[in-house]
Amino acid sequence: MNSIFYRVYSKSIFEVKLSKFKNIHFILFSIFPVIFIYSQNIHLLPFQELIIPLIILIGSSILIWSVSTLISKNSIKSSLFVSLFFVVFFSYGHVYNILSGISIFDMDISRHRFILIPFIAALIFGTLFLLKTKRKLNNLSPILNVVSITIVFIAVFNLGINISQENYFDVNDQSDEKFLGVGASTESFSDMFSAENENIIDASKTNADPTNPDIYYIILDEYGSQPALKNFLDYDNSSFLSEIKTKDFFIFSPSYTNYPTTVQSLSSSLNMKYINYLSNEAGVESKNYHLLNQLLSKNQVMNILQNKHYNIINMGALWGPNNEFTYVDDNRCEFKEFNRDSLMRELIQITMLSYAQERLVEQGRRDRVLCVFDEIPKLNEEFSSPKFVFAHIMLPHAPYIFGPNGEHVTPGNSLNNEPWDPKHAHVDQIKFANKKLIPLIEIILNKNPNSIIILQGDTGSAFNGNWRSPSNDLIIERMSNLNAIYLPNGNYELFENTQTPINTFRIIFNEYFNTDYTLLENKMYWSTGSTPYLHDDVTNLLVENDGI
Repeated sequence: MNSIFYRVYSKSIFEVKLSKFKNIHFILFSIFPVIFIYSQNIHLLPFQELIIPLIILIGSSILIWSVSTLISKNSIKSSLFVSLFFVVFFSYGHVYNILSGISIFDMDISRHRFILIPFIAALIFGTLFLLKTKRKLNNLSPILNVVSITIVFIAVFNLGINISQENYFDVNDQSDEKFLGVGASTESFSDMFSAENENIIDASKTNADPTNPDIYYIILDEYGSQPALKNFLDYDNSSFLSEIKTKDFFIFSPSYTNYPTTVQSLSSSLNMKYINYLSNEAGVESKNYHLLNQLLSKNQVMNILQNKHYNIINMGALWGPNNEFTYVDDNRCEFKEFNRDSLMRELIQITMLSYAQERLVEQGRRDRVLCVFDEIPKLNEEFSSPKFVFAHIMLPHAPYIFGPNGEHVTPGNSLNNEPWDPKHAHVDQIKFANKKLIPLIEIILNKNPNSIIILQGDTGSAFNGNWRSPSNDLIIERMSNLNAIYLPNGNYELFENTQTPINTFRIIFNEYFNTDYTLLENKMYWSTGSTPYLHDDVTNLLVENDGI
């Protein structure tokens, strides 16, 4: 008996001969999700994002296999159990996404409480079968080896294609960046959870001209124009617009964004130019976001204002190849670990742990939104004028975690027990944003009337249609954004022929800093997230539908 135990023990831990390729499928099934997800996001994530997930999964698969072999005294059944576990564990998120939004008899079947039951049952009954069966199951391992090798090979092959086409995140010129990519951090663990960046340069710049206006550039993510909200979401936002008009705001109408995604829109507005020229550098088929991220991180507006000795404060934004802007004196309300993208986070989202992760991330994003509204009123006490405040507020963008009065909402569960409707949830977050913006505007202007306030949706919503084959309605809905501005001198004639953000800072700099920027023609371009450098001119479509 002791000799049998010794043979099983030594074979399971110390003398496994992988050269015979007998039970490697459990390792390959464990690492396939990492390689697959990375292959789909290679243009966003640096190579080093692979290291930690692979170490964790390979180590855990071998550990689980070793322990189960010691218990069952059957290495083949143990390898089958580990493969079963990882297949079920990592397929959960895909099934959840497929079922998302599907209802049967007015019951949403895509709730975690429903989907978890068959997955847990599959693990339990699969484990019981492996424990109770008298069959040796020897023939299953070669089949699973072939299957696992095949799918891993396909994922690696896709990686090779992307690398050959240079559709990967290039870190060769990022040696000076704190973040090596979208999610790859060299910060300490405690720094990631800090709400503020401690590297504050100088809150009182002695060379600054205090007569220059403070500038608040407030981006409201996916906040559409009044005509778009009325037409596509059946919501009349005129009461909010009327209220800010009484505070001497100018409302752009019609109003369109120049590009349909956040990184494109902000790269354009903060650099005061169109970004189509990047197509020549990256190629129209490129998926690599590095050029866009770098352009946004080192944008000209912040650079110019810093040279004018402005205090530059970033509130809640994570854009740029290093997840923060280059020309910034203070970063606040970032909550980087909860809000950044990373391979590990994407990996957890497809597992049976996704529900717990969703709730954790939602609370982090809720805290981030509230932090911006709480911190902006404090800036006048902490920073001398002039200052430039860039605030990226994730409202009304999903996840839908606020009710119209700021109630905590769990996505999928409506406040009134009615069936969940993402459009209604989007409108509720607009209502909440409006209620927070009015007092914020009053506080800013009461503390310093010599302030410029820009309220701008980076884009509109996108409920109508498919991105890859967009309908005219989708293009109009997505490109129609909120755009409103307050100038201390009230000289709004400058903006009367402006329909897009492209000239916002050109006009402000000309008016307040005596620059001589030429105003650019209003142009609007459509593209998708998968082809950020392929731009289709949709100006005529939008102009023809003014007022929708």
